[in-house]
Amino acid sequence: MEWLIIGGGPHGFHLTMRLLAEGVSPDAIRVLDPHAEPLERWRSYTGHTGMSHLRSPQVHNLGIEALALASLAESDVYRLAKGERRGIEPDFIPPYERPSLALFMHHARELVEASDLSRLWKQGRAASMQRTGAGFWVELQSGERLVSRNVVLALGAGDQLRWPDWARVFKARAPYAPLDHVFGPDFRRECVDRDEDVVLVGAGISAAQLALALADTNRERRIVLLSRHSLRQADFDSDPGWLGPLFLDAFDAEPCPVRRRAIVDEARKPGSLAVDVKHDLSQALRAGRLAHTLAHIDRATWEGRGSRIELEIRTMGLDEDVYHRTGEIVPRISGTSEPLAADRVVLCTGFEPARPGGAFVARAIEALRLPLAPDGYPVVDEHLRWSPGLFVMGPLAELVVGPAARNLSGARMAAQRIVESREVGRTASGRVPASPAALARP
Repeated sequence: MEWLIIGGGPHGFHLTMRLLAEGVSPDAIRVLDPHAEPLERWRSYTGHTGMSHLRSPQVHNLGIEALALASLAESDVYRLAKGERRGIEPDFIPPYERPSLALFMHHARELVEASDLSRLWKQGRAASMQRTGAGFWVELQSGERLVSRNVVLALGAGDQLRWPDWARVFKARAPYAPLDHVFGPDFRRECVDRDEDVVLVGAGISAAQLALALADTNRERRIVLLSRHSLRQADFDSDPGWLGPLFLDAFDAEPCPVRRRAIVDEARKPGSLAVDVKHDLSQALRAGRLAHTLAHIDRATWEGRGSRIELEIRTMGLDEDVYHRTGEIVPRISGTSEPLAADRVVLCTGFEPARPGGAFVARAIEALRLPLAPDGYPVVDEHLRWSPGLFVMGPLAELVVGPAARNLSGARMAAQRIVESREVGRTASGRVPASPAALARP
């Protein structure tokens, strides 16, 4: 095999489409992923939160052409499929013509069928990697070994759920308590009883979307958002200037990886809301369908099945002394704890910022003597090459791609860099395959 892509999420998916479009033979590509089907985790995440539209604009799709989603939305096939669904949502919403999740996923299914991606799919988890004379061998947790001339680590942060300290302690003591992470393997939105009172920890886009979805099933239930910051609005989780030369030229010219990490961390806007989600959430708060409390959670207790989770919280307010002295808005945590009870608690606290890949990447770093920046992330060249024949995408590429590396736009930028490498040039025929028409829908 010529190309082994480890990770079949949006990044690995899009790179596969790009390699095929460059003329790399399907027989030369395999996609390794722990899930049975392409985009299975993505579909799970978006379904659990109740997302209706993506935060990314339509041009950031998984195919080749930027306007592929606009073309699909006008097709008779999609109009027929859309007409069979109830509660039809608009195909695109402002700003930036953001596509509906249904349209995005329909396009993804077309790509899977047209590229025969399922035939390239290999279910499994990588355990270790070594260099061979002709490339690399990758051993799976099952003991099977794959050999490939080139390897791409398209790993996301999905295995690194962020659990606050109080939640870790509580779950260890009460493993069967109704407390879950929204992106955890055991959480299902449809399994939340419509009469349950729910506390959502967090106030970012996942928490807001889930809160609105739960409120729609029963307007009499109590749903409370708990967070340590107020609602923040941003079109994207980093400025659009990071998609082009406006900001990237200066970033590319910065030689220091420590400074690059500081720039990336400063530019990202975690916990923020797209304008439509902020609008809908604010309306629901004003109507009393939801509540939002600024608070710090000290601990949680649970007496067993049939009882409610009891949270001890300390509310947060404006530190008036600091505000009057400096004009700075700084939250102050109350010294008095208050009880808050709920039938279910759902953490919407995102992912840990640690380097993805866990023990597998750590073993590869040691075995292959891979260079690292002080933050532990890869030092790669302009083609995202960590070592000859070994490439990275997603969070692992942040120090070159920039703050958008984790997003769909980052997938497209990373894939462009990789397909311009000499390794792709050696394995590509230089022509677009004739069969997968949906890869380059005009």
